[in-house]
Amino acid sequence: MILDMLRIAVWGLSSDRSRIVKVLHDLGVVHLVQMDMKHQNKEPSSLKSLHKMRNLLLGLIEALEWNSWDNLTDEYLEEQRKFIPDFSDGVLKALQESLEEFNERLNKLKNRQIELKTQMEKLRRVLKIAHHFDSFWRSEHDKGNVVGFWWIYETNVSRLLSRLKALEPQGAGSSFETGGLRYHIAKLSESESMIALAGPPEWFSDVEEMMQEENAVRWTPPEEFVVGDFLASVKHMEKLYEEIPRELSKIEAELKETRDAWGPKLAAIYIFVEERLEEAIVERSAKTEGYMFCIEGWIPEVELKRTISALKNHFGSRVLLMWRRPKDTEWHEVPTALLNPPMFRSFELFLKLMPPLRYTGIDPTLLIGIFFPFFSGCMVGDVGYGVLIAFAAYFIKKRAKSKLWADVSNIMFFVAFWSVAWGVLFGEYFGDVGKRLFHLEPLWVERSHVVMPVMIFAVSVGLGHVVFGLVLGFIQGLKGKRKHVWLEKLGNLLILLALVGALVTLKGWLPREVFVSWGVVLFIGVVLLIVGGGIGALAESIGAIGNVLSYVRIAAIGLSSAILAAVATKFLDVLGMSIFGLLLALALHLLNFVLAIAGSSLHSARLHYVEFLGKFYEGGGKPYKPFSRRRLKKWKKR
Repeated sequence: MILDMLRIAVWGLSSDRSRIVKVLHDLGVVHLVQMDMKHQNKEPSSLKSLHKMRNLLLGLIEALEWNSWDNLTDEYLEEQRKFIPDFSDGVLKALQESLEEFNERLNKLKNRQIELKTQMEKLRRVLKIAHHFDSFWRSEHDKGNVVGFWWIYETNVSRLLSRLKALEPQGAGSSFETGGLRYHIAKLSESESMIALAGPPEWFSDVEEMMQEENAVRWTPPEEFVVGDFLASVKHMEKLYEEIPRELSKIEAELKETRDAWGPKLAAIYIFVEERLEEAIVERSAKTEGYMFCIEGWIPEVELKRTISALKNHFGSRVLLMWRRPKDTEWHEVPTALLNPPMFRSFELFLKLMPPLRYTGIDPTLLIGIFFPFFSGCMVGDVGYGVLIAFAAYFIKKRAKSKLWADVSNIMFFVAFWSVAWGVLFGEYFGDVGKRLFHLEPLWVERSHVVMPVMIFAVSVGLGHVVFGLVLGFIQGLKGKRKHVWLEKLGNLLILLALVGALVTLKGWLPREVFVSWGVVLFIGVVLLIVGGGIGALAESIGAIGNVLSYVRIAAIGLSSAILAAVATKFLDVLGMSIFGLLLALALHLLNFVLAIAGSSLHSARLHYVEFLGKFYEGGGKPYKPFSRRRLKKWKKR
């Protein structure tokens, strides 16, 4: 149901501006009109401080990696609000200093964590190389040789080895092959290798010159890890590699403790700052005339008395309220506020995929709440599957952390109810298991054996659904005084009536003499259709007939589900009560169950979006967004 809206103007003394805005914020029912900020001076320093604090808080929350916005409750926010009753200059300054101090401590902790992680990564790479050459370095060092390490391109390795073999230092009697120079190679990647060379100290000037010519780079452990010789440095790095994870664990534990303790508090302050920013913007944008100011907006008529009472209780005669109904020229500006029975509010979810409903439109929520589960349940049409859907809905509802999933679970309960009801009518309990074990018979028809009655029923329901949509569209056209709309809808209705009447007459259920009358009705319908929508409207009329036939899918999908369930049970006839037979039957039932839920939901939604809502739904409206603290809602970071 679309609530009646009123245009309201709140006049008050400029000295009461801040408090009046706060009361309106607490009430949370006024949809403010678009505000003009051009006449305002530059942003005051208090507002700049709030923006700065907001950014600081958001940065702290991000740094803490806290993201449990879903766990914030109104009770917790109200409890925290007691500690920050206002945002006066003194409170802002003290809060800013505390947050900056907290930010400094947190940054030190985070920087130390990053530093340690960087060291760990360095140590991992260095120790990987060091451990590879450890035994080579030890053996050569014991012989009194000098050991050097170089990065080298893999493509240069073969040429380098050839040059090293040809190298025979002056005055040396031993060659490379007889032990003058020794090497060990480790391939680090497809393009890079590391080579360790060992030999007498006097050789290394020539070796280093040769390595430079081959574009090799001398490698040593990072300076911060070097203590003494290579072996001592390796031991030092191994010790660090064991100690750093322990320090990291302590830091992570401290961060977790800080996150759990301060994350919700910072989030609450962030919310309060955003609320104060909203109030400050409204205060600045209010129209000012002398010692008075004015705030204008739209309010649901049902909230008018509460609003008047709250403002009068706080300000008495110092506040003046004026209200009126929307003018004809303002319909496009009026926001659309919906209020549906609690059990059907979850079906407002379907409207979120549509353009916002116009204020002068018709709210289809209740109709979707009736027909969507009715159609979906008819397609599933199995008591066993209906019970499983109910269990799935209960499971989702218990674990739902967002309104979206809570709405989905509520809709699933409706579908489960109608699935069970239709299952009783069709006599289906996991296919034909109920009939086999308990001799349960259908109350209406067994759709897997008698197809025609179900198809006729589906088309009949579709005809009623489409006609209902056209009637609503006709009423919509009359209400909006749009002649072309109601003429077009009436023409479509008459054409459908004529076609149905002609079919009934041909069937022999009406006298043959009235057949000509249906032709006259058809002619009148076509004329009205062309007058209302032009020649192109004839295509819509043909589309309406196609829309009715689309409801055959209710019977077709239900029939395929029933047959698949029966086939699953047939496996037990063929394979017997073996483990393989049971697993195969269960797998097929599970597949059928998933297809039944997905298929029935998607096709039922399509019947509503395309065949039904298209006949009367009018988008292009403005959603109702009251100036409120958004109580009873889960907060999300924006």
